[in-house]
Amino acid sequence: MSPTTNLTALEDIADIRTGFTFREKIEEVSVSEGTAHVAQIKDVRGVWEETSSSLIQAHQLPLIRWEGKDKAFVAPGAVLLPSRGTKGGYFRASCLVPDDAASLPTVVSSQFLVITPKEGVLPEFLCWSLNRPAMQYWLSEGAGSQGTNLVMLSTKLAKEIKLEMPSLVTQQKILRLNQLWEQEQQLTQALLKNREDMLQGMFQQLLQEKNV
Repeated sequence: MSPTTNLTALEDIADIRTGFTFREKIEEVSVSEGTAHVAQIKDVRGVWEETSSSLIQAHQLPLIRWEGKDKAFVAPGAVLLPSRGTKGGYFRASCLVPDDAASLPTVVSSQFLVITPKEGVLPEFLCWSLNRPAMQYWLSEGAGSQGTNLVMLSTKLAKEIKLEMPSLVTQQKILRLNQLWEQEQQLTQALLKNREDMLQGMFQQLLQEKNV
């Protein structure tokens, strides 16, 4: 990470714990059978790739039949940070936000660290901070390297992460700018998809003309 000033350790601005450890393979179920949503890296990554947003709502996650204790539930306002993966892999943080379309709780797998910001820290801002390019490089390439291709980010190591923590006003300004950037990305992706569909239609039309 590049040298900066006014750095604060993550353990001073947030509570950190691991997600729930499932003893058996997670079995996804239908809407009628589900009693809780579950967050695994593949699901969270899928939302990011589809929306270009780090904000995630419960209804975007698959359902499971939950028979465990309520203390495993993760409330909106938590930041989910992947704690394991391959070097250069997916380590983007996501922020679980309120969801009027979902009435079931969310369980987060132990593939994540669950980070709950303390007073004075906006969860969306904490998520944005963890997704900055220098931090992402540090997380995916070297943070918990085991000397192999495997990266493991422990709770202890996560507590030592240093972040710049401005005032709430500045946090809100940064988030507003980032929201505009994400909207621009989504619009660009939609335009590219429309362009691709149009070109595919033109290609097919040309192929048909050749065969006349």
